[in-house]
Amino acid sequence: MTAIPDVGPAPSLPEGGAPPWVETRPGAVFFLNALLAAPVVMALYPWMLRWVLRTAGVLDRPSRILDPVPAVAAHVAPVVGWLALPALVFTVYGLRIVDRRWARVLLAAFALAHLGTLVYTVSRWLG
Repeated sequence: MTAIPDVGPAPSLPEGGAPPWVETRPGAVFFLNALLAAPVVMALYPWMLRWVLRTAGVLDRPSRILDPVPAVAAHVAPVVGWLALPALVFTVYGLRIVDRRWARVLLAAFALAHLGTLVYTVSRWLG
């Protein structure tokens, strides 16, 4: 049986030093909100890129790369789009406790993305 080598004590913060922001409660809330917004952003990015390219006249036929992701998202969003409601509530909570300006701007963008997902989901359910 081999012995586990001693790696020494865990590094500590300097005296009077604050922990990194992401390790604080507001930072953790922001990080979790970013994780919740990732699926929405992953679906919106191909939609937006495809729209820009088609509007500019560069993409005039179906694309193997840009069309599958929105097609899958359009199929799945009406079913799982309701998950944007708890994500929206958590984002609003994050806006209440996060104090950094850049984080608040991104949280507002996440809230708009979740709200857009909810509007899309409701419109698909209503017909």
